[in-house]
Amino acid sequence: MTTFEDVVSKAKTVAGVAGKKTSDFIEVTRLKIEIAELEKEMGSILEGLGRLVYDARKAGEDVSSLIDDCSVRLDECQQKIDKLRKKIDDVRSALRCKECGAPNTDDSVYCKKCGARIV
Repeated sequence: MTTFEDVVSKAKTVAGVAGKKTSDFIEVTRLKIEIAELEKEMGSILEGLGRLVYDARKAGEDVSSLIDDCSVRLDECQQKIDKLRKKIDDVRSALRCKECGAPNTDDSVYCKKCGARIV
């Protein structure tokens, strides 16, 4: 027979686990919003880059330095996105497949997407 103290202890444990899962969910959501903002920024940069190249081609101008600047900004955005995805994996205790990049749980032996061995 369980005592009242055992019931209270189990309730505290369950509440602690629920609180951790909630805070993890909030953190993952925040990181996904940040990724979406960066992807939107990348889309704007790519659109501007296309316009720049088109206008420069029509005018016969050399805009290679501006293209290089856009490329650097795109690379920086992509690096930030990669770091944010790594943080999401850390929060979720996930491993990325080396073959296809899909996230898998930390106890996975094979990738759930492509079947490659994780370990």
